[in-house]
Amino acid sequence: MKKIFITLSFFIFTGTGFCEEAGLPNYAGYVNDYANILSDGTKDKLTALFAEIENKTTNQLAVLTIDTLSPLDIETYAVKLFEKWGIGQKGKNNGVLILVAVKDRAVRIEVGYGLEGAIPDALADNIIKKTMVPFFKNGDYDTGVLQAAAAISKLIAGEYNVDISELDNIKIEAPSKKFSIFDFLFPILVIIMLIRRSFFWFFPIPRRGRGKGGYWYPGGGFGGGSGGFGGGFGGFGGGFSGGGGASGRW
Repeated sequence: MKKIFITLSFFIFTGTGFCEEAGLPNYAGYVNDYANILSDGTKDKLTALFAEIENKTTNQLAVLTIDTLSPLDIETYAVKLFEKWGIGQKGKNNGVLILVAVKDRAVRIEVGYGLEGAIPDALADNIIKKTMVPFFKNGDYDTGVLQAAAAISKLIAGEYNVDISELDNIKIEAPSKKFSIFDFLFPILVIIMLIRRSFFWFFPIPRRGRGKGGYWYPGGGFGGGSGGFGGGFGGFGGGFSGGGGASGRW
């Protein structure tokens, strides 16, 4: 029901020209740090990682940091921006947006239809709560965004059975040692998902374009791209999102 509401809101506001009034930013590449919270080193690592992901899987990832979402809520903002930028390939809708609104203390991982099998809402929510929010609370946006990007990339790599060498340049860190019931249940969930994946490998069932699902346990085009693929970003392909993913606050 939530996804339906977000999708309907998108079409209603777009039909009235609200997209322009909201002042959605343009992109300049995979990483768009309008809030100026990321170091040059972090942006370089993210750009290299996202370029390799696109090269090996055709999936497209993007990061946007802004000061405020006003006057929109983060879910509506993410869907509208996703559509404006066209993240992911047209027809495949295989894009992911990491959106951070600093003054609103809000974050969202928006997942295109084509990747909802690899990155279900529950795992997107876990990435936010376990690998982003703890670092953000300490003002460490670099590590929080890098950890989230690495987690998402590992899920995609598992789904497409590819090795992503740029992940070796991102150190996986544990932001908190506090134990919760989810720390106990999540590995069990991962095992169940892996068993399910093995089952469908031997007994395949048509899934209308969705992937088999790979999991990782974490502790169009835009205007103004920056060159061809070999040397940088070449633009997104016209993907679409209907509200999949998760949101959080810190």
